[in-house]
Amino acid sequence: MKNTIAILIALVMMVSCLSLTAFAAEDNEMVPVLVKVPEGWDAPNCWAWADDGTNAFAAWPGEAFEAWEEGWYYIYVPSFVQNIIVNANQGTDDAVQTDGIVVEAGKEVWITVAEDNSAEVSYEAQLRGEIPAYVEKFVVHAYVPLSWKTVNMWAWSAPDGTNAFEAWPGEGMVEGDDGWFTGKAPTWINSLIINGNEGSVQTEDISVEGKELWITVYEDLTYDLSYEDPNKAVPNITVHAQVPDDWSAPCCWAWSAPDGTNAFSSWPGEALTQDGDWYTIEVPGWINSVIINGNEGSVQTSDLSVEAGKDVWVVVTDPENATVSYEEPAIEVVPDETEAPTTEAPATDAPAEEPAQESGSSTAIIIGVIVAVVIVAGVAAVVIKKKKK
Repeated sequence: MKNTIAILIALVMMVSCLSLTAFAAEDNEMVPVLVKVPEGWDAPNCWAWADDGTNAFAAWPGEAFEAWEEGWYYIYVPSFVQNIIVNANQGTDDAVQTDGIVVEAGKEVWITVAEDNSAEVSYEAQLRGEIPAYVEKFVVHAYVPLSWKTVNMWAWSAPDGTNAFEAWPGEGMVEGDDGWFTGKAPTWINSLIINGNEGSVQTEDISVEGKELWITVYEDLTYDLSYEDPNKAVPNITVHAQVPDDWSAPCCWAWSAPDGTNAFSSWPGEALTQDGDWYTIEVPGWINSVIINGNEGSVQTSDLSVEAGKDVWVVVTDPENATVSYEEPAIEVVPDETEAPTTEAPATDAPAEEPAQESGSSTAIIIGVIVAVVIVAGVAAVVIKKKKK
C-alpha cells in the first residue's frame, strides 16, 4: 500500500513539473509579425503589448523590423502580444504610425499598412517562402568620436570564427537622440568590433557577454565597456505621495522622457506602501516623469515632470491637480470641529472660597459616628460581663 501511494505521489509530481515546463515554454514562445508598409516609411518599428498593459519592449518606438522579401518586413514578438502599432521615420518631422492594431495572441500575423495609415490584418501567408527563423539578439550601444560619419558593428563567435553578418564592416548602427548608436547581435557571439567611416577606423577585438552592453570609443580607439547604462548609473530615489481618500490601492507609473524607457513592465505600475502620512515607493533614479494613480488605474494624475536623481513628494488633490516638491511639505492639521471648545476660568486675586458641604453629607457623617459609638459600647459591656463570671 505504501509503495502504491509513493508511486502515485511521484507521478503527480512528474505531471506537475511537465505542466510547469509547458507553461514556461508557452510564456517564452516567440511568434512572427510580418508587415508591409507604404513607400516612404523608412526603418519601420513594432510597438506591442498585451491587453493587461504588459509591454513587449522596454521603450517606444519598440524594436526594428528586419527586411525580408518583396517589400515585407518581419519581427518576432512574445506570444502574449494582443496589440501592435507599426511606426516609422522616428526622430524626423515625417514620423508616422498606425493606430493600435488588435491581433490574436500567439498567432503568426500579416499586416498591410495603407497610405492613410489604416491596417489590414490576415492570418494567412501573404508571401511564399519560409520566414527566417527566430534568433535571440541583444542590443549593443556605442558612443563614438564625432569624426565618425558612419558606425558599424562586426561580431563573431571565437574561436570557431562564425560571423554574425555576411560581410565587413557588418551591421549598421542607428544614432539615437542621446548621441548613442545602437545595433543588435545574436546572443551566441562573444566578440565584436565597433568601426566607423565604412570600416576605415576600428577598435581592437572586444570580448563580450551576450547581453545588452554600452561601449564608449575614444579618438585614440581605446574604449570603455559597461553592462549598465552610463546615463542611468544613479542611485534609486523615493517617490512620496498623498492621494484623495477615495483612491484605493494607489500605484506609481514612472518612465524616462523623451526616450520612453519605462521603470515598470505594465500599467498601472507598482503599488505604493503607506508609511505614516505618506505612500512611498523606490524607483530608478534616472526616471524624470511619474503618474500617481488609484482604483486599479481608473483614476490618475496627468504626466508629472520630476527632476532625475531627486526624492520627490507629490500631493494629489484630484486627478487634475497635483503639486510636486523636493522637500517634504508641511502637513496641514485640520482641527476636529466636533469637539467642544475648552475654556479656563479667568484668573482672580480673590481668595478661593472653601467648598460648601451639603447638609445631606453632614447628617450621614453624624449618624455614622453615633452608630460606631453604640457598637463599641456594646462590645465593652459584653467583655465586662465575661470577666465577672
